[in-house]
Amino acid sequence: WSSDVCSSDLLGSEELLKKALDSTLLEGDGEVRFRHQLFQEYFTARALQGRLGEIPAMEFWPREKWWERSGWEETAVLLAGLHAGDCTGVIRWLAEAQPEVAAQCILESGAEIADRPGLLGELQAAWLPRLTDMELEPSPEGRAAIGRALGRLDLDRRKGVWVDEKGVPEIDWVEIPGGEFVYQGGERRLIETFLIARYPVTNRQFQTFLDAEDGYRNDRWWKGMTNPDRTPVAGSWTEGNHPRERVSWWEAMAFCGWLGHKLGRDVRLPTEWEWERAARGTEGRVYPWGDEYRTGYANINETYQDAGSHSLGRTSAVGLYPEGASAEGVLDLSGNVWEWCLNEYEKPDRVQAGGQESRVLRGGSWGYDLDHARARYRGYVHRNLRDNDIGFRVVCGAPSAEH
Repeated sequence: WSSDVCSSDLLGSEELLKKALDSTLLEGDGEVRFRHQLFQEYFTARALQGRLGEIPAMEFWPREKWWERSGWEETAVLLAGLHAGDCTGVIRWLAEAQPEVAAQCILESGAEIADRPGLLGELQAAWLPRLTDMELEPSPEGRAAIGRALGRLDLDRRKGVWVDEKGVPEIDWVEIPGGEFVYQGGERRLIETFLIARYPVTNRQFQTFLDAEDGYRNDRWWKGMTNPDRTPVAGSWTEGNHPRERVSWWEAMAFCGWLGHKLGRDVRLPTEWEWERAARGTEGRVYPWGDEYRTGYANINETYQDAGSHSLGRTSAVGLYPEGASAEGVLDLSGNVWEWCLNEYEKPDRVQAGGQESRVLRGGSWGYDLDHARARYRGYVHRNLRDNDIGFRVVCGAPSAEH
């Protein structure tokens, strides 16, 4: 506003203009503007309210890096809030250009949606293909943002990510054929056929264990453990399709016992040699996909050692890196979260539940470099450690007829 032209007229009087300036709601001399950003964003939203059909959302979030924050996010949420009775139009305006902000509007604007199931179905159908299709969404940063949007709205119901109709974690089992394989520095080992989960256990799946009446609080799943800490700690991130982190070895073991009971199978953590066979194939690959690191194939910090430019700085939706699959199609074996194994680090043949010895971690994580993501790398920590880059996946024995 220009104060000598219309500011006092718009406010109603010179007195109100003076009060607004004195209270710091407005500032300026000659050119008067709202001082607080929220006011600026609100009136910008008001200006956009009747122009959704005229200005494409991509003007605010350019396609080449749409996932980056542009400063228009709060304006979009306020815009949705201005359509309090039904913000469907705002969500559809955002849906292709900025899925993560569209999800934020649904969750934070306070606005109603006339046909919520129908709109969520539209978003799910539009976003799920972009989550894992490299042609539709080649950048891991873009796929990660879509994963967060799907996860926050509980729309990622891929097999192995969610729970079944009975509320039991659904595992997408992958068969690893038995036979000889290369282990560690060249040792040839024999292994029996087993099944391994395609993905790490997700937030949604672990939360079911925490909430179940016969789950986390049941003494049955903790038998044989030496002084386990049975006070759960919240994960650092809550998207249902992301791997559950901040899980101790004890808690991972208890989850396996509970899930095995639910499924009627011997579910457990993998041994090191099972994990390594799944990750390296029979020929002893350096990484699950091959012998050379490839940028954009795993959720690690590539800026270490100049391996690439990607570093998400947090967990990502499981299965986000289809090019990083192992020979049998197991995903996230490099990066995202470290994964607990059964073994003691110093004496790997010891896999009992009791004792206080450190247990093995495999696979690297979002915060580590390409060396730690090598499929033969052996890490270890004390079994009671809960960190925001430590999770787990499950295995079970040879497949039965139904698999």
